[in-house]
Amino acid sequence: ESPTPWPVRALGNVQNYEKMFFPCTRFSVKNYVFSNSLNNQFPDYLWMSKNYYHPSWSMKTHRRLKNIIVLMDVAPSKSMLREVVDPGKAFTKSQEKSLRKAFDVSGSSGGLKFNELKEVLKAVDVNLDDEEGKRFISSFQGVSASSNKVVTFDELKMMLSKRTYYRVEQGRFYVALSLFEAECMRAAIHLQAGQPFLEQKDTIVALRTTSLAIDSSMNYNPAGTFQDTTATSCFRYIDNQDNFQPNEIDVLLRALQDNECKRRKKFFVEVRSNRRRKEKNPAHTTLAKVFVTADEHYQLQYKIATGKVRALLKSQGMYARDAFAAFDFDRDGLLNFEELRGGLEWMGLKMNPLLVKEIITTLDVDKDGYINLKEFKEGVGWDEESEDAENVGTFTGVPVMPRMINLGGAEGVAVNIPKEVLAAIKIKVKKVAKFNSVWNSQGTMSRTKGSLWDPVTDGIERALRQNKSMMSLGQYAGTGYDNPSRDARDRLTIEVTDTKGNWVGGSSWLPHVMNKYMPYPARFRLVWSHTHGSNPFYAWEPVPPSDQFVALGMIGTTKEEPPKITCMRCVSRDLVFESKAHVQRVWNTQGTSGKQGSIWNINKFGLVGFVGGHDPPRQTLYELKSTRFYLKEYVNLNNIGDTSTYTSAKK
Repeated sequence: ESPTPWPVRALGNVQNYEKMFFPCTRFSVKNYVFSNSLNNQFPDYLWMSKNYYHPSWSMKTHRRLKNIIVLMDVAPSKSMLREVVDPGKAFTKSQEKSLRKAFDVSGSSGGLKFNELKEVLKAVDVNLDDEEGKRFISSFQGVSASSNKVVTFDELKMMLSKRTYYRVEQGRFYVALSLFEAECMRAAIHLQAGQPFLEQKDTIVALRTTSLAIDSSMNYNPAGTFQDTTATSCFRYIDNQDNFQPNEIDVLLRALQDNECKRRKKFFVEVRSNRRRKEKNPAHTTLAKVFVTADEHYQLQYKIATGKVRALLKSQGMYARDAFAAFDFDRDGLLNFEELRGGLEWMGLKMNPLLVKEIITTLDVDKDGYINLKEFKEGVGWDEESEDAENVGTFTGVPVMPRMINLGGAEGVAVNIPKEVLAAIKIKVKKVAKFNSVWNSQGTMSRTKGSLWDPVTDGIERALRQNKSMMSLGQYAGTGYDNPSRDARDRLTIEVTDTKGNWVGGSSWLPHVMNKYMPYPARFRLVWSHTHGSNPFYAWEPVPPSDQFVALGMIGTTKEEPPKITCMRCVSRDLVFESKAHVQRVWNTQGTSGKQGSIWNINKFGLVGFVGGHDPPRQTLYELKSTRFYLKEYVNLNNIGDTSTYTSAKK
């Protein structure tokens, strides 16, 4: 059909809108002769042009629909815009009970502290970075980072019930246009550049896609985040798109809560059959939640619980990957119910088993019954690049004791190391002669050059029958981009020798001695990351298997996955002393964008350490007590009887 023209000046009077447009609630399709046309209820500020789709077409069967490409954001009178609270459904008794369960996690019945409140509000889609969010959190009288006042359950319920954050501007409309109309409107906006869009009226108008602005008239101001996101999400839903972000799903769920779940799904499938879209099962898309969740309240219990988990991680300085690694006891890269429940309880967050199960069900996108790292990060992770990241706590907790890697002996078998074997173990400092490049600062836009290198060692994994092994304690920095072997400074590591063995026959005890006194880290925690530019970098701090061991160096990578724990070893605390005498900065991120960090030489070995920011390392640093010694000089063998025992375990 040919488009029906309408006068641009008609936009200045809302009474004219019914002649040119119609509410999205009246949009419906009919695919069969004897079937009824199907529609959904949408917010009353969402409209469609009759040139894009005429309501009378819903009486005809199977009509090919055009994509929704351009939206018009229009207010007949800017001065008449009024901000009102978007109404929602009241809590049912069962929903209030579920909300109470989530609130009372880990004994929080006394109230939420300021940091916990912030994370809970973020979880229920309050954007604390814009003016609306700041105004909302300020409505909790007396609650701040510097005060001890807490928010009670009744206060939180009242604020969520009133929906004081969910504000929309009454008198503003979003209209889906045909491409022909969009071209004409853009020409009209350009003709009135620098002057009111309509003479003697304060009408404002803008054109946009569902993701970005195209053009706007003089004095135009966009709506608030909530209304704008709701509008674009609803039009993308009508357009049968299925790639939504979690916050978009949440506002869409709120917009559609007056429609039964079955009706939403049927509407989506019926409309999609009229478009050139791939026929995918909606249950396997990001829209799945929209078709099984009745209203926003059914998600509050989960959201508040995950908000409190996020607040706890921040308070302990743990990124999501740190918590995931600590919870993943069997090291299979997946969390099951027991691992998640046990991990949260270990951190001091005792949850109802049903709530833990709900978290797993919600986060488990691929529906395999487990949570992987990506799913865990999306559910409870926090932004490492945000301003809040500068104010998180320092991780000082001792991790759950991991199972050590078994390089000799059966799994779970106690290995008895004779005292005479330990007495014959010699340790000396050795110079590293060869290195492999790991990373350099090219492409980061930093003002200084820097590079990281792995030592090449004849490790025990290469030759189990030798009686000596040179181990990696971490990585080293080069001078600029140069290999460390090219400058005059030595990079050092440790060589361990079983003097009772020999080079030919080797030592069957050496693997066990190293596992006992120089074990692998339990895991790695991310110190900082630089992901801007073409050369990403991730700085990792090893977490020793217990407080009986320390790490002398750290590890850097170019991928966000934690390093393998076998890439370096820790050493017994008996063999070191605390020292910060050899701390020197070798590189920092000055001149780059993103989160700031720096690389330091932290001991006589020339090993590197990483710091989030440009200040010197604040953590305790260590030096070896001597450059050449026998183990018995610092470990009291008289206290271990005739043998020293440790238990090997599965990989």
